[in-house]
Amino acid sequence: MTERALSTTPRLSSAIVLAAATALLLSSCASSEESAAGDALAGVSGPVGTQTDAGEPVSGGTLSFGSLALPATLDPARTMATGSTGGTEMAAIYDVLVRFDGQGGEFEPQLAEDLTVSEDGKTWTLTLRDGVTFSNGESLDAEAVRWSIDRYVANRGPDSQLWKNAVSSISAPDDSTVIFELSTPWATFPNMLAMGPGMIVAAQSDQAENFTPIGAGPFVLESNKPNEQIQLERREGYWGGDAKLDGVRFLPSAGGQQQLDMFNTGQLEMFFTVEAHIVADVVEAGNPGYLNVMNAGNDVLINNADGRPGSDLRVRQALIKAVDPVAFDERTQDGIGRPSVALFSEASRWSTGAPASKYDPEGARSLLAEAKADGYDGKITFTTRQAPEAQARALAIQAMLNSVGFDAEVEFLNSTTDIIRVINVEKNYDLGQSALSIRDSAPFLKLYSVFHSDSTGNASGYANPEMDELLATLQRASTQEEIQSAIDEIESLAAETVPTLPLAAQDNLVVWQPEVQGASHSFADIMLLDEVWLS
Repeated sequence: MTERALSTTPRLSSAIVLAAATALLLSSCASSEESAAGDALAGVSGPVGTQTDAGEPVSGGTLSFGSLALPATLDPARTMATGSTGGTEMAAIYDVLVRFDGQGGEFEPQLAEDLTVSEDGKTWTLTLRDGVTFSNGESLDAEAVRWSIDRYVANRGPDSQLWKNAVSSISAPDDSTVIFELSTPWATFPNMLAMGPGMIVAAQSDQAENFTPIGAGPFVLESNKPNEQIQLERREGYWGGDAKLDGVRFLPSAGGQQQLDMFNTGQLEMFFTVEAHIVADVVEAGNPGYLNVMNAGNDVLINNADGRPGSDLRVRQALIKAVDPVAFDERTQDGIGRPSVALFSEASRWSTGAPASKYDPEGARSLLAEAKADGYDGKITFTTRQAPEAQARALAIQAMLNSVGFDAEVEFLNSTTDIIRVINVEKNYDLGQSALSIRDSAPFLKLYSVFHSDSTGNASGYANPEMDELLATLQRASTQEEIQSAIDEIESLAAETVPTLPLAAQDNLVVWQPEVQGASHSFADIMLLDEVWLS
């Protein structure tokens, strides 16, 4: 079997660059310091602000990180590993097998030493570093990787159904080698190793009644107070050398303005925000950070399940015609957002030219009247979190829906953690505030997660065989033209069947104080803190 390495550019000992087809997926994000703010506000993902060189690293200090939401559990098999949902917290404990460098468009080794792919794109060979251990002293070898990923899939972790459908087998022929056999070519397979499946948990984590976070990352858990804070402390024996920070404190968000105030008064060294006006203020101030423009990052999830209003196509079509994304943006973000009901907005390299708005109140009334004639009472509930900006969004949507004949109510929950529980886990909702967060660098991964009928991440209950086949076509695509063609068809089918209601592309921004050095941004807005130090 002929294999090719995916890179020759070193970061640690080697780097893992995607095959040529995957490189086509990457959005251009390089920009000069002088143009970084303008590029960011124009929709260009990449670094923002200016990072000063503070000289040689020093040890000490605790980093306070303002999370968008603290994870309910630090188990990667039960928490979505993204920067907005606990991915940074978990990566600090477990590390990741590979990390993604958005600037270079490369997957680089982290816990892994190397990754190669066969010429047919179906066999991936992972080589581990020698001597890596978990924080409890156990060896992180090939069998540990295989066990952890098998556990992840068995526990129905996020995107585990995609893994089951795509990965035929995992083998560990020796202590340092893991071989993944795929059922179909998949150029962006390394994405999975940079997220939840690539966060390797020790077998001892599962031996007690409750899960215990034991990983091979640079930090260990000191305390976890739900909805209050997660405190980590530096571990000894980390494979890359002991972390410079004494510890990391993760604090939940009560809103972007509160985070910004805490940041400006020095109570936070780093925070994650998705609010357009906060992003604009921080970027224009020149603070260092990393911005990702997420397609359909502001979205109303429609429950398509039987017995819900959204099970009726006419109701879903009425919803998208009832909501004016431009007016919504003006009311909730002072008109500085990126309003669009398309899956891929005009800021995306994969934009299909789909209209940014389908606002048609008369059309909405007509469709709603048809549904009511067949017995629908018009009642629908929108579930969101109890925060000022979320309340503004909810009231704007409620007013638009009621103006065309819906009887819309709003259910407020205490936190983003509660939102995830009710919408993604229990699926007990009609409409829910959500974020599809489709990345230009890996559109297949999120599209599969939210739209495939078998996906464990599909919280809407949408099931369409035609969509499933289009997603399979996108997974196999190996040229820019094939990728764009598949996305065009997916966008068209979504417009016809309305599985969800996108409102806008969203700016995801992680920002840090100038004295924070060594911050590393990876896939899905996960921040790696192993080399961070405070000057």
